Amino acid sequence: MRHAWRVARHLQPRDQDPHRRCSRLGSLEAQVNTTLTAIPMDSIRRGDNDRQAFDQVTLEELSESIRAHGLVQPITIRPMPDGQYQIVAGERRWRACKLLSWREIPAIVRDLDDEAASAIMLAENIGRKDLTPIEEAYAYRRRIDQFGWSETQVADVAGVSLDLVKRRLSLLNLVPEAQKLVASGQFPVGHGQAMADLDNNRQRIALQVYSHSSGMTLRAFRQVVGDLLQEQSQDALFDLQQFWVEQVQAEAQWVGSGKNAKVDVPKAPDLPLVQVAASDSIGEVFVRYIRTLAAAGYQQEAGAIGNLFERLVKGNWVSLPRPNAS
Repeated sequence: MRHAWRVARHLQPRDQDPHRRCSRLGSLEAQVNTTLTAIPMDSIRRGDNDRQAFDQVTLEELSESIRAHGLVQPITIRPMPDGQYQIVAGERRWRACKLLSWREIPAIVRDLDDEAASAIMLAENIGRKDLTPIEEAYAYRRRIDQFGWSETQVADVAGVSLDLVKRRLSLLNLVPEAQKLVASGQFPVGHGQAMADLDNNRQRIALQVYSHSSGMTLRAFRQVVGDLLQEQSQDALFDLQQFWVEQVQAEAQWVGSGKNAKVDVPKAPDLPLVQVAASDSIGEVFVRYIRTLAAAGYQQEAGAIGNLFERLVKGNWVSLPRPNAS
């Protein structure tokens, strides 16, 4: 019931009327207590569950418990457009009942959209502690990306602190092998969160240090991470310094004219050479070369340079040569 109130509060964030809000909360509570319906097992499919791994041994233990004591808590499902039902909460129970070859399962059917179903699923999974820390992190991230939730809204629906949400999300910065170790319990979640700000290479160094220790404490591991972060910061400053040194050196080596200037433009070695005399103006060089190209049969090339010359003249960049100068 505690989760139902959190979910309802999140799904109606703009409703400031206390009477309408209380009405909706009461409605949601009533839905939790809805009369059970027996639904055929083959009419139910799994939902977009945050939990990806289901241990076979514990599933079999749960199925034996259900065989002995019955299904204490029914699953929650929602109707889909194709006539099937999708699990909102209780996939593990559904799987355990499948092991018992049940034809039907008691279920609470609720008409929910994607966001409402996702909110209930999150509250259910976090409340039952069904997720690994990595699954939990991806669950938070998915609702932020898919529904635009803030971290505060995620924390409110999940029933956890904002700080916990931030710490879990930091795990998504870990390299894949570190995420796998955290998910399997081979690497402490606190250690993973501690090294989340390291770059990929230094994360792998930290993992190596931990693997060669005998269960390094979080305090000792944080000291290792601190040293690596300091080194990482110094490298970043060195990279920035190196960048500006290279920029200054490139500027100092730049030559804008003369024989040492590097002219990086397309060239056509098959065209006639440009003839330039010491006394020529730029306009005289242009006009003479345009005429040379035209006389050699390069009408298109002469026209292209002619267009450029006309634009430069009319823009007061170049002057026309005096009559009889070219």
